[in-house]
Amino acid sequence: MTIDSETLLLLNAYHDGELSPGEALSMQRRIEEEPELAAFARRLADLSSGLVDVLPGEPAPERLRGAIFASLSPDLIHDTNADERAAEKVSQHAMFSTRAPWSSLAAALMIGLVGGGLGGSYLAHLAQNETLEATIENEILAAHLRGLIAPQPFDIASSESHTVKPWFNGRTTIAPTTPDLAAQGFPLVGGRVDVIDRQPVPVMVYKRRQHTISVTVTASKNMATRANDVIDGTNVTSWTNGNLTYWAISDLNSGELSSFADLYRKRLAGAG
Repeated sequence: MTIDSETLLLLNAYHDGELSPGEALSMQRRIEEEPELAAFARRLADLSSGLVDVLPGEPAPERLRGAIFASLSPDLIHDTNADERAAEKVSQHAMFSTRAPWSSLAAALMIGLVGGGLGGSYLAHLAQNETLEATIENEILAAHLRGLIAPQPFDIASSESHTVKPWFNGRTTIAPTTPDLAAQGFPLVGGRVDVIDRQPVPVMVYKRRQHTISVTVTASKNMATRANDVIDGTNVTSWTNGNLTYWAISDLNSGELSSFADLYRKRLAGAG
């Protein structure tokens, strides 16, 4: 995605709690209304958390902070005094914030990444990740909808997990866990194979009253996924278990679909 330099600086300041109440409210609204900006905000938060995990809890040295801001692209900051003001903000935040001092460095580092060559590759990675996730999610949605308009949403009809799971042998290289959740109100009704990201993958089909739930299993590809999403009124819940990602998709309301996902995850943990 493309984020202009002003928005990037505002997002960093928002992340560090440095905006005025009015500016913070405006940025929060933008994040809620712009999915791409929200995704970038999550990545910034992940970067900050990652730095807290791996770096010591000490303020950034003046030399390091100066080097970061000295590397900023002229196209990113046009004002000749901007580096000084930005460095001052980071210094003040590191001294007075109640949060980990490395969060300020994370914001500064994000700006530095954008301005330097490393930023290009980092943003390219984020964009590629977002594109891959969106592509896979859309393909799964399309396959789910095709199943709904077909005579039956499955290739094999069975409520027995011991029948459905072996059916995938030879049809896909993924061996999914197929829990029996009938006692909890989510009976298994069958399975099918969909082609996602040019690979055949297993899909378990469950029911909740008149609603169909498709559980598609893909290779994780080290891809961060949104836990919950809504696409054209259809709810998607995804999670990763080991090297597999599970996608539960249905027009069932989000609360019940989340409950189903929680039950499924618990069974996966028990199977592990």
